[in-house]
Amino acid sequence: MSDWVIDTTFGQPVVKDGCGVFGIMRKPGAPKISNKVAVGGLACIKYRGSSQGAGYACFDSETRSTFKIKAFIKERIAADTITYELSQLLGRPQSEEIESLEHTGKTTNVLKLEFQASKEMEALLDLRVDGINGSLFNSDGKILGRIFSYGRSVQVFKEVGYPLDIAKLYGLDEEDRIFGDLWIAHTRQPTNSPGSSPIWSHPFCALDCAIVHNGDISSFGANLELLSSLGFRSHVGTDSEVVSRLLNYLIRVEKLSPVEASRILTNPFEENSIDTPTQIVSKYKGAKLDGPFAVVAGYADDDDTYLIALTDRSKFRPIILGEDENNFYVASEEIQIRMLSRDARVWTPEPGSFFVASAKSGLISSGTRRELLGRSSETLRISRPEINYHDASNLSFSEMNQKIQDAYANGESGIGFRNVAGHRYIGIGITTGNKPFEISLEGYPGNCLANLNDGASFEVFGNVADDLADTMHSGRVTVHGSARDVAAQALQGGDVLIRGSAGNRAAIQMREYMNSKPYLIIGETADDYLAEYMAGGVVVVLNLTNEKIPVGSYVGTGMVGGAIYIRGRVDEQRIGLPPKKVDILNYLEAERLDGQISLEDYERISNLEYPSEKAISSALPEKIAKRIKTLFFRGKYTRPISVEYRPLSHEKDDLKPFLQKMEDFFNTFEIPVREQELVLKSSYTVIRPTADEKSETPVPPQEIPVEE
Repeated sequence: MSDWVIDTTFGQPVVKDGCGVFGIMRKPGAPKISNKVAVGGLACIKYRGSSQGAGYACFDSETRSTFKIKAFIKERIAADTITYELSQLLGRPQSEEIESLEHTGKTTNVLKLEFQASKEMEALLDLRVDGINGSLFNSDGKILGRIFSYGRSVQVFKEVGYPLDIAKLYGLDEEDRIFGDLWIAHTRQPTNSPGSSPIWSHPFCALDCAIVHNGDISSFGANLELLSSLGFRSHVGTDSEVVSRLLNYLIRVEKLSPVEASRILTNPFEENSIDTPTQIVSKYKGAKLDGPFAVVAGYADDDDTYLIALTDRSKFRPIILGEDENNFYVASEEIQIRMLSRDARVWTPEPGSFFVASAKSGLISSGTRRELLGRSSETLRISRPEINYHDASNLSFSEMNQKIQDAYANGESGIGFRNVAGHRYIGIGITTGNKPFEISLEGYPGNCLANLNDGASFEVFGNVADDLADTMHSGRVTVHGSARDVAAQALQGGDVLIRGSAGNRAAIQMREYMNSKPYLIIGETADDYLAEYMAGGVVVVLNLTNEKIPVGSYVGTGMVGGAIYIRGRVDEQRIGLPPKKVDILNYLEAERLDGQISLEDYERISNLEYPSEKAISSALPEKIAKRIKTLFFRGKYTRPISVEYRPLSHEKDDLKPFLQKMEDFFNTFEIPVREQELVLKSSYTVIRPTADEKSETPVPPQEIPVEE
């Protein structure tokens, strides 16, 4: 456990944001996890949700001997109906209780039943619960009751309110009284259903499967059709509920592994990234999820308990993964993990990927193809004697910004903050002109750090959350750890130096104007959509960890200006939005049958790992090659992209700006001299937009001379 105090308020004012998710599971042989740990991992992001719902689900493998069933009831007839129907299936209940929860001037009654468990009854129980819930409507269509938690290992605790309110309501906040192998939790910002009743709060449960979800499931209609065909027709009307039922069905009924079920649900863009046989994917096409989503799920069977995290194929919702000696973690924001485990290793999943771990087997799928799962990001303490430091523990972001403004107005050279823990909007819109002003941060800043910065220097000793340096005009941001998604969006001036890695959509819409040319230098790797719609400036990925895959897919998609330098060779299928090989071959087959190309021409292309523009130009008749480029590689609103793999060279005018920026990066992060030499001698994948075909022919480069 961290030696940080778990402050569930963080001094943050309540601002509307989006749903927050959390999951924690013990590793094999580790101690069980208490209710207070689960509450601490969720309550610290109160500002993500609203007063419209929160909840927790606990999985405990030692409780499998009985079915534990909970239902919200509004009228006594609902309780009688539920008890009678379940007794007909499971026999006499071992215990029966109605718990009254007093909250915000109203009373919520929860029926709690316990029956002797028989695994053979699971399928019947699942359908019977759906039938009972469907019958609990009166003539006006109002819900009289709802079974919301049922299974042998799982118990759900949820209501309308903030995370800490719900914890207090169920007695989860006061002492360690409930222990489990796995907890998931959720704070809600309603989008597709009301928040007036606890039936719409998360988690959603289907037998021993429960999920929490941030986002919108646009495949809701298709998913409902599949569930309806399977006999499940009683739904509360939220898109989140279908995910728990789909996941439960795929694993429990269809006997797919958690990995196979996760592959189907995440529905990634690339067909070749799905190892599951095509017939399985086709069979369960109605189970595929679409839309922006981050899902955290728990699943338990007789043998094991699983923590699962799913992210959509564009990763439009934040999700962070982590592990330490005892536990695995899934969260919306890194600070949720750090407050519980200060030195945990953290990383982000790739779009359309999934994380799976089990209480018996440990890590099964990391959610990333990176060999290095997470750079160590222990908070450094680098005191600047020339500036005053403040403790951010009990400050809101607005109070921090006021102190920043006061320090600048008083002529101070800078200001520092320790114990930064998820604070957002730090330094937003600060303008210093030509006057130097430093903002030093120790900890883990939240979203939107240094947005609209115009002149100040930010230095972060730790990792940074989403949307770093958005629309920065000038100044400098130095991050000694990693940055999450959408770093340097619309960056149009100044320098952003990141020692670790960057997440998805770094440098999107980056631009330059007049004499302002921004630089983003990333020390390790970057995920998908790097420099999407880039219009100017320079992006550098140094790949200091020597990853085989230094960047994700869709690099430079739609770029119209600027330049991208990636140390190492990048597969051209990862650059831009390349057409699929099968589509090109299908077209060429038609041309072959029409006599436009020979069988040898066709086979020459089909034998390539990927038919790039350059390969097509050299292998096919000019007329056919030009036609393929027009049909497959050219967009109406985009410019062609030039891709070269070469050392930095004098001829390409890389040296003058590059060496100065590289020297700054090396000195800032104290990169060893030998490693500097390797970086400068290396070959880079250089990506630029081109105005015409002539500029695609590379000039033979000369290597940079490096002094010994």
